[in-house]
Amino acid sequence: MHSIKEGPALFEVLSRYDDYLAIRNRPNYEPGDTLQLIVPFMIVNGITEQDVRKASARAQLVGGARELIKWLKDEMWNVHIISTSYEQHAYNVASKLDVEREKVHCTRFPLDSLSEILEEGEIALIHEIQNKILSFYYNANDAETSTFGRLATQLDEFFFEIAPRTRIKAIFDQITVVGGKRKVQALMSAIGMGKQTDTAVIGDSITDYRMLQEIRSAGGISIAFNGNSYALPYANIGMACADIRPLYLVLTAFREGGLKSAFDLATLWEVECREFVRDPRLVPNHALRPELARFFANAHDKEFPRLSVLNKRNKEQLQQIAAIHAKFRSLIRGQETAQLG
Repeated sequence: MHSIKEGPALFEVLSRYDDYLAIRNRPNYEPGDTLQLIVPFMIVNGITEQDVRKASARAQLVGGARELIKWLKDEMWNVHIISTSYEQHAYNVASKLDVEREKVHCTRFPLDSLSEILEEGEIALIHEIQNKILSFYYNANDAETSTFGRLATQLDEFFFEIAPRTRIKAIFDQITVVGGKRKVQALMSAIGMGKQTDTAVIGDSITDYRMLQEIRSAGGISIAFNGNSYALPYANIGMACADIRPLYLVLTAFREGGLKSAFDLATLWEVECREFVRDPRLVPNHALRPELARFFANAHDKEFPRLSVLNKRNKEQLQQIAAIHAKFRSLIRGQETAQLG
């Protein structure tokens, strides 16, 4: 969206609208469907699939992701990527992580062919609602919920009453965003004949909460990694860190001793974190991987992983944990992106 003039402002408002719709359980709407809502705006502003690929090429992996995936695959974990992302980005990330293409579940996005559908009338409608969105962004007071409510009413009218009567519907019909319940469907496909109790899922945002909830309820391990307030209540373990490799210890504990062992590790971590910072050699099983041992030895206090058991946490405790996750989330995603649902 940065390729569009005022695109980040446009996306921020539509992302907020996505949260608004998801929280209100609009029928047939799933978290992450922002990636469908923004497509008409991408088209009228001249964005192509090549622009998506260029943006993906600039994206950075989370620290330690390559190593963690390699360790898991070496130990015969069945690693899948379940991503809301457009296919051009998801497949690019998968190639960097050496995850097989058939194990990537993502949003199909034939943008170039979709660009041929619209005619002048639809283009004018899209520009009109785009101007209303940008007017809200630059003039509204975020504290005034009623102001957003008025815009949301206009967006409801555009997306769910006007657009379905135009060629815009043909565009939406070709984009099924992998988020919410659709991530659960992808998860079930990935597990196949396996057991949910042997499954680990990792997520961080509103598009992941149903998937996190599914595995947590089934007795598997559900991990919020730098999770936001939409994800944390549905996971059973939370890890905040700028590097994802420490998750190896949690996943190893889970595989060797089940959910109880993972909980025991997280509980000990909560109690002894300051001691671990002082002397990283005290971290259980830190020497399982030399690279991991070096990471702990070189991590400063502000970089050191925070690990929490999330089950049975009250609202205030979850807010405190969310604040810790938010710091790491901003560190690795950038502040603007980290604030999105």
